[in-house]
Amino acid sequence: MTANLHAETTTSAQFGIGPDSNFKGNLVPLSLGLAYEENPTIAYTPVQGERYAKRLLSPVDLDLLVLLLSIERAPDQLISILVKQVNGLQNPMYGPPAARAAFEESVALLARLEDAGQATWASTPGTPGSFVLAIHDYAPGNRATVAELLRRWGLAENLARGDRDIVLPVKLAWGSVTKSDLNVQTRSVYDLIEIAATSVEVPPEHAALAPAAGGGVSPPLRGLLTIRSSPDHPPADILVAVRHRGYWFYISEDDAPSKLAFRLLQTLINMCLVEATPQTIPTLTIPVAR
Repeated sequence: MTANLHAETTTSAQFGIGPDSNFKGNLVPLSLGLAYEENPTIAYTPVQGERYAKRLLSPVDLDLLVLLLSIERAPDQLISILVKQVNGLQNPMYGPPAARAAFEESVALLARLEDAGQATWASTPGTPGSFVLAIHDYAPGNRATVAELLRRWGLAENLARGDRDIVLPVKLAWGSVTKSDLNVQTRSVYDLIEIAATSVEVPPEHAALAPAAGGGVSPPLRGLLTIRSSPDHPPADILVAVRHRGYWFYISEDDAPSKLAFRLLQTLINMCLVEATPQTIPTLTIPVAR
């Protein structure tokens, strides 16, 4: 919405000619005037359904994945949210925790290196669209951690021979590797919305209406995103709240992990909306004069 403001000022003076009796009491020696007009305008840019659906259902791009994972204070679970397989290790959205145990164990090893400042996600200098995971400065304290991580990813442990730095190219690919690469498969934004749905505290009345999707699930966002529910209006210190079927669903202001996860999801959805808006379609503009 934009607003155009037009202001106009006027000044006038009146003088008489001839005998005073002709105009006495009928003249205004000096007058001032001020007038303004405000014209708000609402602009709508249409989003094409097909383009939006493609962006919503497409896997998260590799450059965005690396950017998010390279955030200094990114939670360890972030890779569990965004990635559904690394070098053949599966991280399914639904199913028992054992189905992704090997994946989570490798993430825990990687988190140990990241916390020590010894694992870095980065782009390859001089090569646009190329990304790497660099493991460095890990000896002697985390030498065993690096060897175990390489083994779990199906990579040769002798990559750490001589305590040298390890640079693993990151690729959007499926399955195990034959070279010293990281094959990753990312989730789509729609997948992330589905995962977020499993983090809602479902009221008993709602749970009785339909069984929860993916029974027995331990969602990847557990411990990172909690959407609470209450029949009463939530307290004032909340990040966001919405009312649905007689209950309030909200995220507490003091729940830092949930705030981060929600804002991440919100950012990704907004990016889908922006990228689904074609630049060639004219904007619909509606004036609202006052």
